[in-house]
Amino acid sequence: MKATKLLLIFALLFSISINAQTSLKTKSLSEGTIENQFDYLIKKSGRYQEYKVVKRFWLDNLKKSVIDSLKTMRKELVVTKGVLVEKQSQIDKLTTTLDTTNKSVTSLNNEKDNINFFGKLISKSLYNTILWSIIAGLLAALALYVMRFSRSNTITKESKDRFVELEREYESHKHRSLEREQVLRRKLQDELNKLKKE
Repeated sequence: MKATKLLLIFALLFSISINAQTSLKTKSLSEGTIENQFDYLIKKSGRYQEYKVVKRFWLDNLKKSVIDSLKTMRKELVVTKGVLVEKQSQIDKLTTTLDTTNKSVTSLNNEKDNINFFGKLISKSLYNTILWSIIAGLLAALALYVMRFSRSNTITKESKDRFVELEREYESHKHRSLEREQVLRRKLQDELNKLKKE
């Protein structure tokens, strides 16, 4: 009876130990990270002198888990490479667009800072200098023209005044000459009449 009790207790303990090991093994070797699975394998493996003894079933499960993890990582790596290639393509497109935009901005700034003058782009300051030089030249020419016109107008007025004065003098002279001539004709006629009478 004692032996059966002892055997029964031993069988019960053995089944609990096996049940705990399988539930712990299944839980730890099929779940968690690979590092946790290796730690579990090393912890639960037996010792023989300085070596560890590992159950073949555990190694097969660990191998399967590592292979599955590697397959998953390879798939993720392929997806990541695809995403990386797509992102690099987008970066290249954006870089091209940025270069084009920068060239457009540079061209617009150049056009904004310069003015098309007779088919050539010149800076606004040079354009302003040329424009104000032309305006100053035209104003100087206008001032010279106004001065000359004024001088000519003054000379013309003086000439007209002199002409009017000369014309008056001429009329006056003509009138006196006519009077003298008339006086002389009368005298001549008087003399002729005297001569005829004599």
